[in-house]
Amino acid sequence: MFPPFRVSSLRMITRQHRPSWLRRLILPAVTAVFLGYFGYHAVNGEFGMVGRARFESRTQELNAELARLNAQKSALEAHVKLLRPSSLDQDMVDERARVQLSVVNPNEVVIMDFDKLAQAKSN
Repeated sequence: MFPPFRVSSLRMITRQHRPSWLRRLILPAVTAVFLGYFGYHAVNGEFGMVGRARFESRTQELNAELARLNAQKSALEAHVKLLRPSSLDQDMVDERARVQLSVVNPNEVVIMDFDKLAQAKSN
């Protein structure tokens, strides 16, 4: 009938593999790390919510400075307009000459405000 088998040849090697509970946590752990990284940078990064608040505050500061500089520019343009040859104001020319040359007429009285001079020198 059947040929005789050896006992050793009937032995089969089987391996039982028990899934590790750590393997099931690898993918969720990696996902949590990525979400944490991107979440942190969405809030605290250069272009995140905190960065946006910094940009907005800096924008307000620069707009205030721009308004101040535009007002100063308008004042200087008005001053220059008075010094143009076509609309030369004699009083303006006289005032600028006196300031630049530090001269007065002999019949004039000069009143010195030392506080104002000290403040002008400190600026």
